[in-house]
Amino acid sequence: MDFKKIEMIFLVIFVALDVFLFTSYMKSRNSVVMTNNSGHISLTKEMDKDNISLSKKLDKRTSQGYYLASKDSHLLRNEQGKLRNQSVSYNEEKNQLNSILDSPILIAAQTPQQTLNRFITKEHNVLHGQQYQYAPNLSTPNNIVYIEKRKIGQFYEFDGRITFQIEDNRLLGYQQRYIDGISVLREKQATISEQHAVDSLYTNNDIPSNSQIRWSKLAYGRLLKVKGSTIYIPMWYVGFTTKGSKDLQISKVNAFSGAVMKDDTNQQVKVSE
Repeated sequence: MDFKKIEMIFLVIFVALDVFLFTSYMKSRNSVVMTNNSGHISLTKEMDKDNISLSKKLDKRTSQGYYLASKDSHLLRNEQGKLRNQSVSYNEEKNQLNSILDSPILIAAQTPQQTLNRFITKEHNVLHGQQYQYAPNLSTPNNIVYIEKRKIGQFYEFDGRITFQIEDNRLLGYQQRYIDGISVLREKQATISEQHAVDSLYTNNDIPSNSQIRWSKLAYGRLLKVKGSTIYIPMWYVGFTTKGSKDLQISKVNAFSGAVMKDDTNQQVKVSE
């Protein structure tokens, strides 16, 4: 009897049950904002009254996505010996690799991604660097962010990021996390539209008056952790600023249920001038 296979079967069943109970709860909690495509009520006029502006017209089209799972992995720790010309340490708690370059690299101030795109393709510079993509929405002049990208989609979660430290137009080092062993738990399901996600944030008072919504992005984010495994689902990430502040706030919406996600991964970053 293969007890490891039996254990995995029970784990998948347990995860699927948790996902079902969680999403059922969130759907009932957010029924006030859940509507079908034909009956969707736009709150644009109400947002205008609260002086909430949009950078572009919100898309009403729906999309599709998966429930995904990955197991905790120490792949970066195990492969860090491949890296060259840098001092490396590993944070066991965060599963994060920390690097300081032996010699800083000069990069262009306006287009840092051009140099970094070449840098990450070399395995002795960054492990599995070709599986990451520049994320301008998450980047600042001093912290350039790359996100993990797979065929099934992008991951905006910290679990799958590289953050490059820039000072005086020089690359000093980086922090890297990597999502490994991704598997699909269920078939594709429909997601809510961009407009529905923004409406959900507004009706839940997550976007204050006198704000500007700068961007929104549909990507995978963390739903929950279960016995060494992490469940990811599509989420709408919405970045906005408030009047008189240079802090970009990023909120998340469950793209299956429309629920506003409240956790410690909601972010604030400085907006570049």
